[in-house]
Amino acid sequence: MIGISHKTIRTHDGLEIYYETHGLAEGKSILFFVHGAGGDADAWQFVRTPLIDKNFGAISMDLRGHGYSSHPRGASQYEISNIVSDIEKILDAEKISKVILIGHSYGAVIAAHFALERPDRLEKLIIISGGHSAPPYLKFKPLKTLANAVINLASFMSPPAVGKWHSPYPKGKVHRDYEAYGLARTIFYNSWGSYLLTSKQSVNLDIAHKLSKIKTPTLLIVGTKDSIFPHHVSKQMQEQIPNSKLELIEGANHVVILNHPEETVKIIEKFLNE
Repeated sequence: MIGISHKTIRTHDGLEIYYETHGLAEGKSILFFVHGAGGDADAWQFVRTPLIDKNFGAISMDLRGHGYSSHPRGASQYEISNIVSDIEKILDAEKISKVILIGHSYGAVIAAHFALERPDRLEKLIIISGGHSAPPYLKFKPLKTLANAVINLASFMSPPAVGKWHSPYPKGKVHRDYEAYGLARTIFYNSWGSYLLTSKQSVNLDIAHKLSKIKTPTLLIVGTKDSIFPHHVSKQMQEQIPNSKLELIEGANHVVILNHPEETVKIIEKFLNE
């Protein structure tokens, strides 16, 4: 049985970031998993375990404002550049030069940013159910300004996080793109401030014009019924990223890592063996 180590690092701005290592050993390729907004490291369990069994090591983290990591109150502390730094801090702490970076949803957005900013730390890049820009209606500048102002005010008024917590992910449950109860429960524990300030990064997302600069071999995976980042968005990304390929999971929604883990693992394994 592969041993799990529970660890933390201290960030450049004084936060504590929780992460787990799974079966790290010299000579193994290391998979680094980044969850989406409202998730945590356990969201990867049904994909991570079968890949570890294929002789990969793995690292999973809790993003700022999520799970067992610190829940800061400052809007600037949630900027993606800080999360890129958090990932690099973990790699440095583990003395790992390169990893295979895998992100889902908002985690995929972070993974793309990391590939743009620190390509020297990557072997390969896997973007699952990801995106490159804010929703079209937020391209109207007054509306985007209003959205940012409302988020800042609401997060300022938010109570602190209840405590350290990981969401349960029952095996066999069908997860919808929008789960009202699950989201409410997550926000209750993490605080609505943490969730809003994380979501704010997607409101201001715009990296479509940068995707051609990603040189890391890249795999994109998306469900054909994804209503959050529709599959045509992944197609647009694949067309812009050199040395990339796109795999569709027919009939799958946004939550492919929980609803279709076996198919997701097969696609990833094939890509990693190429």
